[in-house]
Amino acid sequence: MTLSSEDLQTRLPVWEALAEFWLDTELADFRLAHIARVLAASPYSWPEILAIHDFEVAPAVSANLACIAGEWAGFDRDWLCARCQHCAARRQSPWFRILIRLRRPWLRGYTAPYWPLLKLRVEQLRIQD
Repeated sequence: MTLSSEDLQTRLPVWEALAEFWLDTELADFRLAHIARVLAASPYSWPEILAIHDFEVAPAVSANLACIAGEWAGFDRDWLCARCQHCAARRQSPWFRILIRLRRPWLRGYTAPYWPLLKLRVEQLRIQD
């Protein structure tokens, strides 16, 4: 999938927000609230948000948690954009999709505690607007 410059502008805040799951820090409630605001403001449905996480963000940054001194302050925006774009481009590849599906239990397992609350907050914010 090749993204237009308009798509990139729309997707980058979502990538940045979802990448916060993979920083080497505790995810404080105020960060979760920030993520929810970004996702609620995006044009993406909940299933597409999950797909963006699973196929674009998690493959790009999940290795951060395997590092001894992983990134904790935030990923460099240009680096994150390039990595997520690369994963987005590979998203339609059958082999990439198989690889991600095999890794999904671990990837989703790590972030599982946050999804129900995050979905609720996103839905509430979207109703308010």
